[in-house]
Amino acid sequence: MWKRLKLAAIGSMAVVLATTTACGKDNAAPNHSTPTPNGVTQSGAGTAMPHSLSQAGNGITNLGNDDAVLPIKMINNVKYVAANQLIQTLKFRSEWEAGAQKLLIGDNDASFELSANSKKAMKDGAEIHVGEPFVKEGDALYLPVSAIADLFQDEMSYDVSGNQLNIHPSQGAQLENEDSPDPSSDIPELAFADDPNDPFKDNTTYGTNPASLGIQLNDDLEVWASSEEKAIPVLKNININALISKGEQYEGVKYKFGTGPYPQTGKFDCSTFTQYVYGKYSVKLPRLAREQATVGNLVSRKSLRKGDLMFFYVPGRFKTNKKVGHVGIYIGGKRMLHASPEPKNGVQISNIDKAYWKKTFLRAKRVVT
Repeated sequence: MWKRLKLAAIGSMAVVLATTTACGKDNAAPNHSTPTPNGVTQSGAGTAMPHSLSQAGNGITNLGNDDAVLPIKMINNVKYVAANQLIQTLKFRSEWEAGAQKLLIGDNDASFELSANSKKAMKDGAEIHVGEPFVKEGDALYLPVSAIADLFQDEMSYDVSGNQLNIHPSQGAQLENEDSPDPSSDIPELAFADDPNDPFKDNTTYGTNPASLGIQLNDDLEVWASSEEKAIPVLKNININALISKGEQYEGVKYKFGTGPYPQTGKFDCSTFTQYVYGKYSVKLPRLAREQATVGNLVSRKSLRKGDLMFFYVPGRFKTNKKVGHVGIYIGGKRMLHASPEPKNGVQISNIDKAYWKKTFLRAKRVVT
């Protein structure tokens, strides 16, 4: 009885949260604004799909340190949850592709693609089929509760109870951005260090920034790996400093979640940037950060070399915080070159000798020598 009274008392506090848009975040959980399918704009974690079909009081409920409770909606006698509410709870970004009728979802790039009124989805670059279709009603997309395990069981801890989906919070404090303090990050085990035997550590090559000139190079299309190709990079000897210099030429190019090829869009997300730069040197990387994290040789955070790919999770209160969400290129001296929406919104260089990067680091991979 007390539990019912408590829930009723806070009913007015229930919040209907919205869909997000974007990919790599320079330093923290994503935060940006983008138009929704019907023109509505929301600040925060990204683009909001309108919740015109939601009923008053049926939004996400957060009770102190308790679960996030998402209401279940019955559609054709099947249990569904609103995609926008799940996305906002997990602090994902998203982008609605009206022409293709697809919803792109992810941390710093689009790890998931859900096709409206279809059982087809993409997860980490692989096609999967779920038991019930994703349903679009008005401007809202709903996903079947039965498909949550197929898609998101590695992203969160949850259970289904009656007419609600309960998402459990992760343990520990969450770092919100690059400048969030955390004394525990000062332990020596978390510190990054350069490999003293890096053959390119003392060499530097510089070039002209095409972004500053407002041009795109003619050979861009030739190095862009098609999303249909299954790229398998092989270790090869290349000039790492030249590669880094090439990447630095794109500083200032704007970031966009789930963007298409740079020659067509003039923008990058975190994984299209790394794919593009390495493609300039005939090293084909997969499209997504999570796919890129599966190739190459594993490298210790204590033995980093220029050109190593660095992978991080994007923290969230309701995430497992174990999944790759961002990728960048290590350029030596505890610095990383990457595409991100913050703080500069675009290709930039970040100092990774900070609590945020130390705590969210997952692994480094060497794909070139």
